[in-house]
Amino acid sequence: MIKKLLSLALSFVLISVVICDNSLSISQIQTGSWDTHSSWEVTLVNTGTRPIIDATLVAESNLILGKPENIWSMDLLSPNKYHFPAWITQNGGLNNGTKHTFGYINDCATPAVFSVCDVRN
Repeated sequence: MIKKLLSLALSFVLISVVICDNSLSISQIQTGSWDTHSSWEVTLVNTGTRPIIDATLVAESNLILGKPENIWSMDLLSPNKYHFPAWITQNGGLNNGTKHTFGYINDCATPAVFSVCDVRN
């Protein structure tokens, strides 16, 4: 019974590794600040070997947008979920080593925490 459970757990881990593609790196730099607001430039880089057609970025915490237009060059999927703009997908995605930059104005002094999911090659 324990061997079956361990085998099942190992299978889920292996499937998760295949599904979770960590080939998109995220870096942020602060480009300005005033009062309790801050502006940020986010760079996504394809560090994998295949083109990334689309990916979903989830704002896990600390993203406080005063208005929807305070984030640009990403398309909204649902609250706190964004994906590549259509023109990236229509042009074949991000090739290995290429980047996409977007920005946002946060209604706080610290950056949002983003995670990547649903990477589509």
